[in-house]
Amino acid sequence: MKNLIPNIFLLIYLALITSCQFDPYAGDLTTEQPKREDVIGVYQFKEQTISQIQIDKRSQRATITLKSDGTYQANNIPNVFGGPNAENHKYISAKGSWKIETIGAVDNGWGHPKSNWGITLTSIDESLTNISFTGKKKPYGLMVTFDDPDLAYGYAF
Repeated sequence: MKNLIPNIFLLIYLALITSCQFDPYAGDLTTEQPKREDVIGVYQFKEQTISQIQIDKRSQRATITLKSDGTYQANNIPNVFGGPNAENHKYISAKGSWKIETIGAVDNGWGHPKSNWGITLTSIDESLTNISFTGKKKPYGLMVTFDDPDLAYGYAF
């Protein structure tokens, strides 16, 4: 019986430190719908937090271009997502259409989620179909997250 109380506190402590934390990018995500004209442009690759492998010069020049006619062009995005063709296709390039949509929600921890705005892309690798906007105003950025958002695996443009 005298070991029961310390064991209960130990279980509570372990539950607290191993529970879901938070998405470290959540505060950067766009929660108000941006105007279409404010997101048109070229987004240059900034960094990735998925792999410890050094990104080569070609990938450092990766871009996603959103055009005013609703089409996009993605060039040389490093394929570090580990899909089945990653070894043979080290870079992802594609053309297709894009549109602004809510692609998720950001919760402040008190049960009041806000819409997370971003873009959906067609005709591209599945890992890149939903991309979040970052920032509260123009110029916006792009954030591609992979796996559990708490892990902070992603690309920043």
